[in-house]
Amino acid sequence: MTQVVQSTATRYTNAGGIFDSCGAPYVVYRRPHPPAVVDYLATQWGRATTRPRILDLGCGPGTLTLDLAERGAAVTAVDVSEEMLAAGRDWAQARNIKSVTWKRADATDAAILAKESGPFHGVTIADAFHWMDRRQVLSSLDQAVRPGGFVAVIGYRAPGTQREWWHALLEQLRLRWLGSVNLAGPATTYVEPDGGHEEILRRSAFSQVSVLRTDYRQTYTLNELVGLQRTYAYSSAATLGDRQAGFEEDLRRTLTAARPDGRFEAVLQAAVIIGRRPADAA
Repeated sequence: MTQVVQSTATRYTNAGGIFDSCGAPYVVYRRPHPPAVVDYLATQWGRATTRPRILDLGCGPGTLTLDLAERGAAVTAVDVSEEMLAAGRDWAQARNIKSVTWKRADATDAAILAKESGPFHGVTIADAFHWMDRRQVLSSLDQAVRPGGFVAVIGYRAPGTQREWWHALLEQLRLRWLGSVNLAGPATTYVEPDGGHEEILRRSAFSQVSVLRTDYRQTYTLNELVGLQRTYAYSSAATLGDRQAGFEEDLRRTLTAARPDGRFEAVLQAAVIIGRRPADAA
């Protein structure tokens, strides 16, 4: 059963609905994080004398959560979307992973979660920090992370690095079908973050920063790349509504013309930004 914590703040009035219809597609079409990223995160909890307790904020259906649990962590997985959490519970059961506690809460409630269960060895936020009130989240995490602990912000694409070559084609199609407003789900406009994640970390209690960047190869078939668009808040089935079939038909035509063999491959660079308190990192 999912436990619920009352949210105290959010950047969006309907944060729980931003990823409506994305849960099942997320499990099928979103790729796991590169093994080098997960392995690096597993080194961050150090010589924990007990099973390391990790808080995964904005966990979705557990794309990172479950990999960390398989590395030996006891993970508290937090998301505002009940649909995502339900998909995560099912996925964990399918993978026979039992060391995850799923909670519906706002990321700013981290301090409350720590009061309930004890402080965490570390916190992970994977491809989700841009949705959050980052300064308030980090303030709450200062009360949730134990001495010597860390906050890790993970991105599938490092800031400033090149996107997939097909990204420009997708942007043109989204403009054609959805207009110029960057949507955050069916009924909300996306709020652009102010400043980069590393900059925000350096201005928080976790100001001792280190960064891992690692190259990896990403390959999709045509069907996989079309399905992947269903996992994004701005092109989900809930956002597109009765335009979804037309959008996906247009997408297939465009991508097939660009790559008739149906193979879409790019080399990307993932990033892990680790923040620690200066006294902890000394």
